[in-house]
Amino acid sequence: MNPFYNPVFLSKILKSYFFDINRLKRLNYQQLQIYRDKQIRKIINYAFTVPLYKDKYKKAGIQPSQINGVKDLHKLPLISKFDIESYYPDGIISAKANKDKLIKITTSGTTGKKLSIFSDPCDVILWFFIYIRVIREYGINWRKNKLTIIGDFAPHTIGSGYVKQGFLKNLTGDTFFKNIQWLDTNSEPKDVIKEVDKFQPDFVGGYPGMLGHLALLKEKGYGRNINPQYIATIGSVLDSSLKKFIQETFSATVFEVYGATETGTMAFQCSKGNYHIMSDIVHMEVENNGDIVSYGKAGKLIVTKLYGYGTPIIRYDAINDIVALKQGKCNCGMAGSLLEKVYGRDDLSLLFKDGKVMLASSFAEIFSRVLYELKTNKIKNTHIIQHSLKNLEIQLVIDDNDKNDKISVSDIFSIIKEGFQKKVGSDIEINIKQVEKIDRTGPRIVSAVDRNSFVVKQYI
Repeated sequence: MNPFYNPVFLSKILKSYFFDINRLKRLNYQQLQIYRDKQIRKIINYAFTVPLYKDKYKKAGIQPSQINGVKDLHKLPLISKFDIESYYPDGIISAKANKDKLIKITTSGTTGKKLSIFSDPCDVILWFFIYIRVIREYGINWRKNKLTIIGDFAPHTIGSGYVKQGFLKNLTGDTFFKNIQWLDTNSEPKDVIKEVDKFQPDFVGGYPGMLGHLALLKEKGYGRNINPQYIATIGSVLDSSLKKFIQETFSATVFEVYGATETGTMAFQCSKGNYHIMSDIVHMEVENNGDIVSYGKAGKLIVTKLYGYGTPIIRYDAINDIVALKQGKCNCGMAGSLLEKVYGRDDLSLLFKDGKVMLASSFAEIFSRVLYELKTNKIKNTHIIQHSLKNLEIQLVIDDNDKNDKISVSDIFSIIKEGFQKKVGSDIEINIKQVEKIDRTGPRIVSAVDRNSFVVKQYI
């Protein structure tokens, strides 16, 4: 049965629409904390019906009555990717759940290993409503403005699960989403820009890599009818120079949205430039060398999802992002905590002497230069292999089919080598190779350096 024909489900949707979207504007900080504590109690009670959490908490001697809110979360053990894999599939959902009504979603597998969890239909609705919250901050009306969303719609991704299985499967015809264009980021940029040009959206949301390619194509004369007011990026760290390039090429305001498959949207940049955490739907902790650290200090993200009745995400330490929290409030009027910076994936990092760690934000900065300085999109794939603390191999798949693109392979090699050398030092041996293909099923970055004995001192 289509859940949108169920009056109980429809009443939940209406309630969510009127109360969830504007919650961070409606509540003050004290009211928000009361709400968060209530949600934590609800999600912990639910977790005790899920075999993974029930076993974990029983082993730790934890009872639901001991967790009354945010201040008690530290009592709970961390949940790893291995824990979820070990209990998959039936052990990561409630014994009371109807598995047939849940949606399976899978992480992108950029580290070489994918992880599957389950979401319920209400997760799908709230995910969409939170996106409405984000674009409302910029005056965008989801019913009247034309929106282009360039997502990852590969099978079982959050985009495919939430949009194709959640919305488009159940809401068809001319009534819903006629003003929203859904495109796949895995498509060729030239094909994407043709579709966007026909649609002429007011807003475009997508991954930085694809948006960078579209900006370069527009600069070369494609997409003359693409003139959005706003562009939002999600999925990876956006380099400031690439952001400027996209912004100037499209004459649009560019802002960042931060999320993950396991949690949905977690934060976004408001018009004042601050990174707002969606504090009513997630709780963030930052851990460094085994300790929870305070504002301004970078560390590994530990996240708790405060909603949903699929797979609970409670003190989950496998997002693997390095972030820093920011102290203070924003004068935009939105309650909740702030992020100071998202550095990128810890498991997609390189380790160097003196405790230096090179994260995804640095890779993005280096490879983006090929787009906005050399004005070429010849690089089709990358693979980085760190053989030792002093030896780095970079493999590139380069497309030479475009005869109008006169940029040489040596020019591309030069700008990438220069970028890495500036980051890690001239004493690091850097070998760049052109290869025919790269195995996309494996991790994009491989390091032979022993992480267990490595002490982090600085992120670069």
